[in-house]
Amino acid sequence: MSAVLNQERKRARRTSRPPERRPLLSPSESTTMLTVGFRIPGVLVAIIATVVLVTLVSVNSELTGTFGAIAGLWFAIHQVPFSIEGTSLGVFPLVPTLVLVLVVARGVARAVGRAETRREHGLIVGAAVFGPVLVTAIALAVAADASSVIGLDTPNALLAFAWVAAVHAVSAGIGLVCGVWDTESDRLPEWLRGIVAPTIRAAAVLVAGGGAIVLAAMLASWSTMEMLLESGNGFVGVLGLTVLSILYLPNVLLGAIAVSVGSSAHVGDVSVSMFQATGGPLPPLPVLAVLPEGPSQTLWMLMLVIPIGAGLLLGRDCARRTVDVHYALSAVWVASAVIGVCTLVLGFAAGGNLGTFGTVQVTVWSLGLLVFAWLAVVGSLAAAVTAWRGGSKQTPIADDLDTEPRREHEPIAAIAAPVAHPEHAVDAEVVAVRDEDPKVTAPVADDSEDVLDAEIVEPPDAGQVDPVEPEATAEAEIVELDEPRENDRPEDTDTPDDRP
Repeated sequence: MSAVLNQERKRARRTSRPPERRPLLSPSESTTMLTVGFRIPGVLVAIIATVVLVTLVSVNSELTGTFGAIAGLWFAIHQVPFSIEGTSLGVFPLVPTLVLVLVVARGVARAVGRAETRREHGLIVGAAVFGPVLVTAIALAVAADASSVIGLDTPNALLAFAWVAAVHAVSAGIGLVCGVWDTESDRLPEWLRGIVAPTIRAAAVLVAGGGAIVLAAMLASWSTMEMLLESGNGFVGVLGLTVLSILYLPNVLLGAIAVSVGSSAHVGDVSVSMFQATGGPLPPLPVLAVLPEGPSQTLWMLMLVIPIGAGLLLGRDCARRTVDVHYALSAVWVASAVIGVCTLVLGFAAGGNLGTFGTVQVTVWSLGLLVFAWLAVVGSLAAAVTAWRGGSKQTPIADDLDTEPRREHEPIAAIAAPVAHPEHAVDAEVVAVRDEDPKVTAPVADDSEDVLDAEIVEPPDAGQVDPVEPEATAEAEIVELDEPRENDRPEDTDTPDDRP
C-alpha cells in the first residue's frame, strides 16, 4: 500500500508545474526603457563623431585620435573637467549642454505622457539616467586607451559619473514635471500653479537684459572683436572662432547678469563688477572683447534697471493671479527662490579652470543670493501696491448684467434686463383699473374677453440673459375701462363687511 502511495506522490510531483513568475518588465516597458535610455545618447555620439571627423579632415589631420576626441567631446558637453597634455580644461560652452537638457526633457515628457502608472514613471526617469552613465563608462575606457595617442588624461571617474548623472537627472526631472503637469497639477494650490508664467517672464527679463548689455558691449568694442577674428588665419580659423564664440555666448551672458545684479565675473586676473574693473591677460576668443578696457563708470549703475524691472513684472503678475495678497507675496518669494537657484546652478556649471589663464567664474553664492533678493524685495512691493490698487483677480461678472451698484430703495427689477423667449410668448390682455372709492370693491368681469389669459414660464438662469427682440415681445391689448357707474357695481353679498 505504501508503495502505491509513493508512486502516486511521485506522479503528482512530475505532473505539477511551478507557478509562472511575472516578468520584471513587460515587452512594452522594455522597449520604452531602451528607447529613453539609449536613443538620445546614441544620436549624440553620432553627432559628435561627425563633427570630429569633419574637423580633422578640414585641417588635414590624422584620424588616429578620433575615438579619444569623441570621448573628450562627450565629457565637454556634460561639463566634466579633464586635461590634455597637462593643460586642465574646466570651462565649456553652455549651449550644447542646454540643448541636451531640452532634448532629454522633451523625450522623457513624451514617454511619461504615454505611461499610466507611477512605477512606469520611475522606470522612465531611471532609464534616462542609467543609459548616459553606461555610455560614460565606455567613454572613460576609450579615453584611457587614447591617452597615449593624443595626450588625453582620463578624468576622475567619480566626478564624470556625478556630472553626467546630474545633467540627465535634472533633464529627466523637468520632463517628468512637464509630462504629469496636466493630470497632477490639480493637487497643487491655485496660487502655486499660477507662478509658472510669472517665473518664466521674470527670467526672460533677466536674460533679455543680459543680452542687451552684451550687445551694447560688442558694439562698443567692435574693432577689438574684428582684430581677434582676423587672428584665425583663414576661413576655417575664422569660422571656428565664430562658432566657438557663439557657443560661449550664454557663459558671457550669465556674467553680464551677475554684474547687473551687483555680483562680479572673473576671467583669470580680469575682474568686472558694477563698482570696479581690473585688467589682465585674456584668451584670444572674440566674444571676450565685451569685457571693459577701462575702469568702472557711474553709467554702469543703469544696469540695475534689469533686476528692478524683472521684480516689478514678477510682483504685478503674481498679484493679478490671486485674490489674497498673502498668496501673492508667497508666490513672489517662491518664484524668486526658483530663479535664484537656477542662476546659482548655471553659474556653477559655467565656471572652471582654463589652463594658464586661471579660473573663469562668477561669484556663485552672491549671484544666486542677489538675484533672489532683488526679485523678492521689489516683487513684494509691486505685488502689495498692485493688490492695494485693486489689481488682483476678482470674481467674474456676467457681461449682460448691469455691474453698477444698486441704489437704496431701488427695486431689483429696475436693474435686471428684460427677458424674452420667442418659444414662450404669451397672448394676454392687460386690464388697467383706475383708482376707485375704497368702499367700492373691484368689479368682477363676467365677460371672458376681459379675463387675463397668461402662462407662467420659469425664469431663465441668472447668467443667461437674452436681449429683447422685437419679434419676441408679448402681444398685448390694453383695455381701459370707463369710470364705474352705479349700475356696474356688484350686487351686495351676505358677507359681514357689506352689511350696514
